[in-house]
Amino acid sequence: MTRQLDRLPLPGNPSPGLDLRQAVDGALTALAASADPATVADALLGALARTAATGDTCLVLPAAEAVADARAHLQEGEPGPARTALQRARHHLGRRRFRAG
Repeated sequence: MTRQLDRLPLPGNPSPGLDLRQAVDGALTALAASADPATVADALLGALARTAATGDTCLVLPAAEAVADARAHLQEGEPGPARTALQRARHHLGRRRFRAG
């Protein structure tokens, strides 16, 4: 099932990428608090999986790719580049707008 890009989500259906957006915000907060990078990477993987399961990946692809980049950096022990990738993902997710109609 795919969602229409030009319509508002139905009541009770979260907007595309909502779970990913929440995970990105949580990861940025966790990294600022010096959380374990492996734990943050696991949380991001879960968000990517849930985004794919709901069929939203195609709607938020640039953000999903940035989150995948952040995971790779976290797995390599590089929190600085991971933060940059997460900020890029947040930018893409923040650009999503719906037209009424």
